[in-house]
Amino acid sequence: DQSLNALWGHSAPAGAAGRAIGTGYQNTADIVIGCPEEGIAARLCYDLEMDGYSDWFLPSIDELLLMFTNLRSKGSGGFKDCFYWSSTQDSYGVWVVSFYYGSKSNHNRNENTIRTRAVRAF
Repeated sequence: DQSLNALWGHSAPAGAAGRAIGTGYQNTADIVIGCPEEGIAARLCYDLEMDGYSDWFLPSIDELLLMFTNLRSKGSGGFKDCFYWSSTQDSYGVWVVSFYYGSKSNHNRNENTIRTRAVRAF
């Protein structure tokens, strides 16, 4: 995990509404452009350089659910039994996934008890 308690961001930037697999990178870029705050979840992922890669991003809601299905439910990935941020927002807030139940819900952008996990496409 890149953070145990980073905020998603205080504002609702334009874009960042993609839900489908393959939309997380663009959502992340939209968040970084629209939310200038340092230390927010999307910026932590966007600025990450790890294992020789610098193309990390905050996953969309469908990408995050796929991570639960393909990794967490099989005991892989080192996920904790808590909520993880997605890069998908709507008019009510931001979508998160419970890695205990595998369910999604909508949370306030300013919640500070949600974990951040960067992903990359390959």
